[in-house]
Amino acid sequence: MAAIASMKTCCQLTSSSTVRLGTTVRSNDAAVGVNRTFDPDGFRLPGVSRWVDRSGGISVGYPAIELSVRRPVNGSKLYRVTATVSLPTLEQTSPSTASGIQPAPTKAYECFAKLEFLLPERSALWERQALYDTVHSLFAVTINASDDAPTDATGAVLKGAIENFDPPY
Repeated sequence: MAAIASMKTCCQLTSSSTVRLGTTVRSNDAAVGVNRTFDPDGFRLPGVSRWVDRSGGISVGYPAIELSVRRPVNGSKLYRVTATVSLPTLEQTSPSTASGIQPAPTKAYECFAKLEFLLPERSALWERQALYDTVHSLFAVTINASDDAPTDATGAVLKGAIENFDPPY
């Protein structure tokens, strides 16, 4: 098993666009190509690895990624690979006490994603790779050739559904 280490991610937090080339994500942000670094935070539960972005400084608002790989149990013949991403937003507070001390921050809400793969014990490596590649392409706006030249624009249905609540029809 791979050692738990920091993960670097790129996300569009401003109007600058993000370019995806194959399995590489490149940001057009002039300052940095990587927007966040998620550092290991240990295990939330046995077998569930957790990474957090501590750059905000307020623990209740740490963005987090969790990953688990569970073996088949109780007669099941399926491995379960689960990845979750949590991006909390903190409540806007202002000093409201007579002393002028600002109240402790609280979480207003969080955007959350959960991706679960159910993989039969009998599945071949190439079948699992095909599943990963197909799911990966759901997140792509343009499919690129091996020379990184755009060759085909996808419908980007998932992106529209998430960003604008566009129905898939």
